[in-house]
Amino acid sequence: MTLSLKSIGSWSLLSLMMMQFIPLNRINPPVVLDVQTPYAIKKSLKKACYDCHSNETGWTAIAYIAPISWLLSSTVSSGRNVINFSTWNNEKKERKQIEIIRVIGEGPLHRRLYYICNPEKQLDRQETKILTDWFNESVHEQPPHIKNSGNNRQP
Repeated sequence: MTLSLKSIGSWSLLSLMMMQFIPLNRINPPVVLDVQTPYAIKKSLKKACYDCHSNETGWTAIAYIAPISWLLSSTVSSGRNVINFSTWNNEKKERKQIEIIRVIGEGPLHRRLYYICNPEKQLDRQETKILTDWFNESVHEQPPHIKNSGNNRQP
C-alpha cells in the first residue's frame, strides 16, 4: 500500500477537523478576591501576568484552533494553579510574592513563546523595577497588630 501525497494531506486535514470537536476549558470563572495593589502595579500585572494567572484571560482567536488551543488551555490552567490573582488571599502570601519576584526577574524567559507572540505584553525595565520593589516591600511588611481591648485578658 503506497500513500500518495494527496491521501496524506486528506487524512491530515480530516484529523485537524476532528480535533476541533474536542472540548476544552476556556472559561473565565468569576473574580473572587482580586489582589489589592496601587494602580501602576495593577496595570503592569494586568499587562504581563493576567492572561495566564487570573480569571480575566483574554482568549484570542487562535485559542479556538486545535492543536494550539490545547497548549494555550493547558498553559492557562497550570498558570492559574500556581498563582491566580483573581482568587488572591493571604494564605501563603509571602511564598507567592517571592515566586512572583523570581519570575519577574526571569522576564521573557518565563514563557518564551507567549512573549514572542505577544511582545507588547513584555514588561519594560521601569515596570519590572516597580513590580519587584513593591513585592519586596510587601514581603517584608509586618502584619498589623491588633490591640487588646482588655476584655479578653488571661488571668
